[in-house]
Amino acid sequence: MILRIILLTACIISSSCIASSNEWKAYIQLIEQADNKTLHAFPGKIDSIGDTLDAAHTEELTTALSMALIKDPISVINATNSLDKSTDSLKQRFGTLMICSIPLMTNATMTQVEEYFAKTEPVLEKAGAAASECLSNMRDTIEELRQETAQNPIK
Repeated sequence: MILRIILLTACIISSSCIASSNEWKAYIQLIEQADNKTLHAFPGKIDSIGDTLDAAHTEELTTALSMALIKDPISVINATNSLDKSTDSLKQRFGTLMICSIPLMTNATMTQVEEYFAKTEPVLEKAGAAASECLSNMRDTIEELRQETAQNPIK
């Protein structure tokens, strides 16, 4: 029993510290590069750290996944699909629906969002059926953004 408590405490401490370490930066780089091993382990990693990430680290990770989507859409979609089905809303933040909704738009200009979409759309089209739902979601998101921008132009 004591061993379990020690192991649990060590896991909690190491999970909560990851976001402030060099390990976090290296992890984000591996995600951005669409490292196959890292993406394959992603759902398990989110099970261990997803609840501990603050808004800034969550945004950093979802943005990294968005960049990885351009490089290897199928691996990113496979890595994030199971998180959509989670009953934990903190884990759902890293699901395919979120990644395909252009999460970087929160802090990006419309020009940056359009550039990202222009790079991502043909990649998702080439990925075929496996990426069709993601592409559809992304197209819906960009269309909503365009309509909002047209209705509320910057003065």
